[in-house]
Amino acid sequence: MRKYQVYGLGNALVDQEFEVTNEFLAANKIEKGFMTLLDEAQHIDLLNNLTQEFGLIKRVGGGSAANSMVAISQFGGSTFYACKVGDDETGEFYSANLKQAGVHNRVSELNLTGQTGKCMVMVTPDAERTMNTYLGITADLSENELFIDELGDADYLYIEGYLVPSDTARQAIAKAKQQAKQQGCKIAVTFSDPSMVKYFKAGVEEVLGTDPVDILFCNEEEALTFTGETELGKAADALLKRAKQVAITRGANGASIYSESGVITAESPKVTAVDSNGAGDMFAGAYLYAISQNWTVQKAASFACAAAAKVVTQFGPRISEAEQQSILTEFKA
Repeated sequence: MRKYQVYGLGNALVDQEFEVTNEFLAANKIEKGFMTLLDEAQHIDLLNNLTQEFGLIKRVGGGSAANSMVAISQFGGSTFYACKVGDDETGEFYSANLKQAGVHNRVSELNLTGQTGKCMVMVTPDAERTMNTYLGITADLSENELFIDELGDADYLYIEGYLVPSDTARQAIAKAKQQAKQQGCKIAVTFSDPSMVKYFKAGVEEVLGTDPVDILFCNEEEALTFTGETELGKAADALLKRAKQVAITRGANGASIYSESGVITAESPKVTAVDSNGAGDMFAGAYLYAISQNWTVQKAASFACAAAAKVVTQFGPRISEAEQQSILTEFKA
């Protein structure tokens, strides 16, 4: 048995959540539902505007793959997270957050200087999340932060799509994928956000490569945008050339898991959504945890839908360990 179920590779970001109006997004020319990268000056200006007009709701540890690693850990799995934080208060907060969640990491050994990344999450009344991100030091995530020896002791390598815009991060991904294949470690990738497949498609193509990955996670919009198809089934067929299994989330309509043997669908519990931030991350984390426990694809997909549905009922990308254990107990029963 290997030490980790999943080794995650992604950005280290602290989320700052705000409830905003559609009018605010339009007035500030912010593309709704997408993640947009900002420089430091833009980040400071927008943060000041948001704080003055709406007030901060919550500050929490974030990062797409990190959220998934936290989910797996709180279900009882073992994870490692490769990331990059600065020597500031935000970095200390982030590192402590990972440790508290039980996610193994070695960021304290890096001795880096700089600012830790931050993400402003703006939630509109329809529960849609829009993100503007200042990457800070994680913009230069590289092979130096991999701790590649840890990857050899994992069942899965999980790669975050938000890394795609960075040249050094794509190089790190290539090295990690090569190590994973040599060690017999399966590879899972998430598109992370519609903006990645819309504006950085060439980078996404590079990360996926020509040898199909084991699992690709995406939502319906990302699947259609990446493939250029208008029907989900056709998009899935195209994506199956890139992955052996494609897990497509469809919000309140649940999820569909495609493979060469066909499609398996799972329904989502009916809930009142207030914030969609982190739902996809939870789905991926719960699904990876479930298949690491040798659950069937059907049960894993239903479990992941239930966990994701819980996330959208509250602000922030993560739920408590107690809430996760309650969902897990229900499905084990």
